[in-house]
Amino acid sequence: MIVRHKKILERLAATENVSVAELSSQLSVSEVTIRADLTELAEEGKVLRVHGGAQLLEERVRQEYSFQIRKNENSENKIKIGKYAAQFVNSLDSILLDSSTTVLAMAKALRERTDLKETTVIPTGIWTAIELMSCTNLNILMPSGYLRSISGSITGSPTSTFFENLNINKAFLGALGVSFENGLSDSHLLEIELKKMLVNKADEVIVLIDSSKFSQNGIASYSNIKNISKMITDSGAPKNIIKKIRSAGIDVHIVE
Repeated sequence: MIVRHKKILERLAATENVSVAELSSQLSVSEVTIRADLTELAEEGKVLRVHGGAQLLEERVRQEYSFQIRKNENSENKIKIGKYAAQFVNSLDSILLDSSTTVLAMAKALRERTDLKETTVIPTGIWTAIELMSCTNLNILMPSGYLRSISGSITGSPTSTFFENLNINKAFLGALGVSFENGLSDSHLLEIELKKMLVNKADEVIVLIDSSKFSQNGIASYSNIKNISKMITDSGAPKNIIKKIRSAGIDVHIVE
């Protein structure tokens, strides 16, 4: 795919529709070029031409590109954190992986852990489950529930009921934001309620946070800092906040 076409689709995924003039300005090409790009994308069945611009034709395409945008944010750090986190999984473990993109990077790293035997992985995100489909040495256990179209997460009362009788050795969780005062926060209330339950249920809670999350907060918190076992982040994390978190007895790992 032409790089410019990819950028057009990513823009449409974020805004649903966009004008030719906006795309021309953002991509620094002429409106004639943008019109030709949109015509080509329309012929491929990816966009619908509308007066003065375009919109995504398929909801599936919008979902995929919306997720791709999140996955690409700080992707280098997420990959490093994910690879580092994968070392904490052992044979016979029962682990939970949430639907965050940093934990998805960990799932990619788990594909290389062919040494693992009889490890049960419970993903609460459809994209993470798809990533692990080919891992014949892992037992993938899917929860029931409602699928969120944008994040691909599985939530709701069926999901909570699913976990009642399960033992979880390690829960690997991401967050939209983190601070010493407010703890770990996220953006969707159903996901927040699920994570609250998982923090209380898991023997060990391991949080995967890239450094950009220290500068923002979600709508509500799902855990106090003191309730987690480990935090894995990158070298860009604010040193003063890391010092406070460590002073609370949390095992913080900095990935270079």
